[in-house]
Amino acid sequence: MTNDEDENLLVLLVQSGDIAAFERLLLRLYQPLRNYVSKLVGVSTAEDVLQEVALRIFQNIKSLREPRAFRPWVFRIATRIAFVHLKRDKRWRASETDPQAFAAISGNIPNEPEEVATGLLGMVDRLSPASRAVLLLHYQQNLSLDETAAILDIPVGTAKSRLSYGVAKLRDFMKEKETK
Repeated sequence: MTNDEDENLLVLLVQSGDIAAFERLLLRLYQPLRNYVSKLVGVSTAEDVLQEVALRIFQNIKSLREPRAFRPWVFRIATRIAFVHLKRDKRWRASETDPQAFAAISGNIPNEPEEVATGLLGMVDRLSPASRAVLLLHYQQNLSLDETAAILDIPVGTAKSRLSYGVAKLRDFMKEKETK
């Protein structure tokens, strides 16, 4: 039995109520999802997003009609939840006006790095969430542009343009780093 067939079987078992199969399915997806989500929302928020993703999978897996579409379906859920967290975080930062109040709670919040991260994946953090999602799904998760577009619920042309923009920005970051 191939890896995909095994995953399809696990999905069918979960849809019939097998909790042990659900745990095996989550264990199988944990590391790829964690890598993806961490790069979208940051390491400190990734576990919160992953918990929401697991809950959403559990609540909605019976509505998944095609077990072969499970992995893209999960990444779509993860992307949507991650974007909600990013929007919430952005609104919180915009509403924060008292620097003393921020200093009181900043012990739990990691500081923004003042210099460019050394690795290429570190530079991905500087891209917009939309471009970051396409780059991570395509290059880190090794998904085709068609699969990436389906997960993000965007046209393939949009995925291509976001990928092109992201790669161009990464090149700019690399040039900027070389000149320093």
